[in-house]
Amino acid sequence: MQEKDKFLKKTSKVIIIFILFISGPLFAENTKLQLLNYNNSLKNSSALFIQTDGKTIEEGIIYIGSERVKMDYKKPKKITIVLSEKKGMYVDHELKETQYFNTHKSFVNIFFKILTSKDFYKNSKINFTDNSITIRDDFETNKKLYKTKIVYENKPIKLRKIEVRENDERLEIGFYNHNDLEGTKKEFFSLINPYLN
Repeated sequence: MQEKDKFLKKTSKVIIIFILFISGPLFAENTKLQLLNYNNSLKNSSALFIQTDGKTIEEGIIYIGSERVKMDYKKPKKITIVLSEKKGMYVDHELKETQYFNTHKSFVNIFFKILTSKDFYKNSKINFTDNSITIRDDFETNKKLYKTKIVYENKPIKLRKIEVRENDERLEIGFYNHNDLEGTKKEFFSLINPYLN
């Protein structure tokens, strides 16, 4: 009787390992699909954020439109950044100055890949627990290698953190208080200098 119990225990462990081995890739593919669907649902939403580069801390609100992203920094300085896939606008409200830049050759292009690309998770490393899903991937933009880490809350899925590293530099943005942006007009994401007379 004891031999039978030992055999069943060993066999059940082998079966469990085999099931996990087979279902692991299927679960990962299902998780990728869920993340892509979630990222798509972020369009027309907003969230509060805290950003740090390891030296300074900035706070504000991010608005995600269908084609553009707008970040209104509230602390320590009032700044607005509007991003499209190829062009960006930086507005310093204290100085009433506006500058334009190319996002296509900048690391901010990574944010568009995260939020809009269907292939984003294709080669990514995914680790998941009951509480979180962590995605790691590397991107090369403008001959610079960026290491990214995206953290989602699990059950329900919510974007919580994006971290981008390039050599010794890092940018980390944490997100909370997610909301829908119903009825937001396209002009809200305008790339026109707000201080033009």
